[in-house]
Amino acid sequence: MNQITIASIIVAAGLVVAAFLATNGGVQNGSGVKTFDIVMQNNQYQPSEITANVGDRVVINFENKDQVAHGVALAQFNATVPGGHIQPGRTARMEFVADRVVSTDAALCGGPNPTDKTDTHGEELIVNII
Repeated sequence: MNQITIASIIVAAGLVVAAFLATNGGVQNGSGVKTFDIVMQNNQYQPSEITANVGDRVVINFENKDQVAHGVALAQFNATVPGGHIQPGRTARMEFVADRVVSTDAALCGGPNPTDKTDTHGEELIVNII
C-alpha cells in the first residue's frame, strides 16, 4: 500500500470512531431512532450515560447480569420497562420519544427522583436529551 492509501484508511477509521463517541455508543438509523444497549453488572450501568436529541425515538435495550433486579424509568417521558424492573439474568426494552431537553438519572433505587443523579448504591444511568 502507498502512503496515501494508508492515510485514507486512518482518516476513515478516525471518523467512524468519532461518530461512535459522539453518540455515547448509541446507534442512529435513518428513521430518527437512536438505540442504546446497556449492560447492568456489579450494580453499575455500562454505558452509564447516554445522549440523544430532541425529536429522536429512543430505544434502550437492557441486559441485567446482576443477581438483583434493577428498576429504570423516565417519568418525564412516561417510560419504563415492563413491570418497572429488569429481573436478574433477563433483558428488557424501554422506548420513548425525546420531546424535551432533559438531563436525569433513569436508575431507580427506592423510587424515582429526576433531580437525583446519584443514589446510595452508586447506580447511575444518566440520560441527556439535547
